Amino acid sequence: MKIFAACRALGFVIIAVQLLPNPTQAATDAPYPNRPIRLVVPFPPGGPVELLGRAFTQRLVETMGQPFVFDNRPGASGTIGTEFVAKAPRDGYTLLITNCSHSSNVAYYKKLPYDSMADFAPVTQADVTSGNLLVVHSSVPTRSVKEFIALARARPGQLNYASAGVGSPLHVTGALFALMAGIGLTHVSLQGQLARA
Repeated sequence: MKIFAACRALGFVIIAVQLLPNPTQAATDAPYPNRPIRLVVPFPPGGPVELLGRAFTQRLVETMGQPFVFDNRPGASGTIGTEFVAKAPRDGYTLLITNCSHSSNVAYYKKLPYDSMADFAPVTQADVTSGNLLVVHSSVPTRSVKEFIALARARPGQLNYASAGVGSPLHVTGALFALMAGIGLTHVSLQGQLARA
């Protein structure tokens, strides 16, 4: 239950290994930032996390005077891109934009190649307004949530729901819905973001 609470609290978060330049830099170095900033998106291009990041960084480009270069590194529920950021130099030039999979992956994987808490420092919460809709194909004989739950109880494990991957917000939301409704739904992880499906 703590995982669900963490996802709800995090929403979309930008996380940095370290915001400020390394304090050991020479005093003659130009002030931060003096070159482009890499924003790693641990999901496929065109998904909701990247779209939010692009909207969010427009203003930062204006105020910081440096471009943000988007670097999509999808796979393993966000752990591939997240590991890349965790192992990047701690100079403030490699940032991560992610979703609640950052907190839920701790429960899904026995061992992660990084420490979700110790290796990252939150910078800002970019969005908490995104939500989910329950929609069904027109061939499904239900017209309300109550009817859908009744159908799922009559056909345990035979109804599927899709998400962009294990630990994604839609996966966690679907699992929580099934748990609260006392029904069995089968999770199907799609390749890439649902926005592109």
